Amino acid sequence: MSSKLKQIALYILISLISVIGYGYITFFLIYRDLAGGSMLYSYLWNIGFIIAFLLIDALIYMKMQSKEFAITKKNYFFARWTFIESSISFKTTIYLFYIFILIGSRVAVLDPTLVSAEFRNFMLSIEYGLVLVIAFDKLIESFLKDHKRMQKISAKFATYKNNKE
Repeated sequence: MSSKLKQIALYILISLISVIGYGYITFFLIYRDLAGGSMLYSYLWNIGFIIAFLLIDALIYMKMQSKEFAITKKNYFFARWTFIESSISFKTTIYLFYIFILIGSRVAVLDPTLVSAEFRNFMLSIEYGLVLVIAFDKLIESFLKDHKRMQKISAKFATYKNNKE
C-alpha cells in the first residue's frame, strides 16, 4: 500500500472514530443525561454544543496560526494536542456527524423498524443540526473577519494618532 493511500485510510479511520465519539457524547450526554430524553431539550442542548465546538475549533485555529505562538515546555501538551486535533478538526467532525444524522433520520422515518424509538427520537430532535452547523460556522467566520478588520482599522487610527502627536 502506498504512503498516500495509508494517509487517506488513516484520515478516514480517524474521521470515523471522531464522529462515533461525538455521536456517543451527543446521544448519552446530551439526549439521555442533560435532556432526559426530551426532544426539545436535546435540540436546545445540541445548539449549545454546536456553538461551543465551533468556537473551540476557531480559537484553536487562531491560536496555532498566530505569529506569537511558539512551542515551549509550558505549552507543549497544548501544542501536541492541537496538532493531533488538526488532523481532523472539531468542525469536520460535527459536519460529518450531522450528515450521518440527516441521512439516518430520513431512513428511520421511511422505515421506523430499523432503529429503536428512542434512537429515532434522538435523530429527529437533531436532524437539522447540519443547517445549524453551517449557519453558526458562517456566523463565527463573519465575526472573526470583522474582528480582524476592526483590528487593522484601529491600528491605522493608532498610527495616525501617534504621527499627529
